[in-house]
Amino acid sequence: MINNNKVIKGRTMKRNALIGLIVGIFIALIAISNSYAAGSNSLTFTETYKEKLVCYNSYGYCDVVGSSKFTVSAKILLDGIDISQFNSDTSIGISVEGFSFSGTLGEAVGGFNPKKKSAKFIVSGEDIDEINRSYLTVALSWSKTSMTVKVTCITFPWVIEWPIIAYYYIGENGPISDEFIYAQIDINDDIYDLSVGFDLYPYGSVKTKTTNKKALGEYDTSTITVKASGSGLVLLPDSF
Repeated sequence: MINNNKVIKGRTMKRNALIGLIVGIFIALIAISNSYAAGSNSLTFTETYKEKLVCYNSYGYCDVVGSSKFTVSAKILLDGIDISQFNSDTSIGISVEGFSFSGTLGEAVGGFNPKKKSAKFIVSGEDIDEINRSYLTVALSWSKTSMTVKVTCITFPWVIEWPIIAYYYIGENGPISDEFIYAQIDINDDIYDLSVGFDLYPYGSVKTKTTNKKALGEYDTSTITVKASGSGLVLLPDSF
């Protein structure tokens, strides 16, 4: 005679075991994913551009004024690099398409401090009105295993640096899908050289509206957002 209670209990145990197995696999996949993310070179790029209409009724005209900036956030693995050897001459180079920055740790704000594991650069330049402005900040921090890089660059309205992608889409409407942009980060010294390259595939949108100011005319203003992210590869000396 079949004991139904034993059958039901057995099925319940098997089901619980199966659920436990599935949960275990899921947790393992998350751990592997996080481990992979933690163990790779990565870079994220964001760019915004926005125009507004400024009218001077007494003068009978309007201006379209643009404001924009881009940011770069990256993590570089320091495989084979001894950070205790960092010094004032250790250089950092960052390039994203037409934008580039280079400097030595000795040129950072406050100079190089061997007790600190960070450095910050603030860059100024003359704009189109010959006014000196701070427009670029580069912040670095590092541990024995990796370096993080954060770049913030104001590109409009002073036009010391140009937008990387948004500039090409002013006046258009619809999605943005560029083929790719190239980025590279270099850490160089007399002892070691490390270069990491990134192929990024930007996406985003542009929206342009037309405003009719009657006697002052019609004006187009654009709002643009672009993003891109990707992992990087260490470049061999022959490839850069």
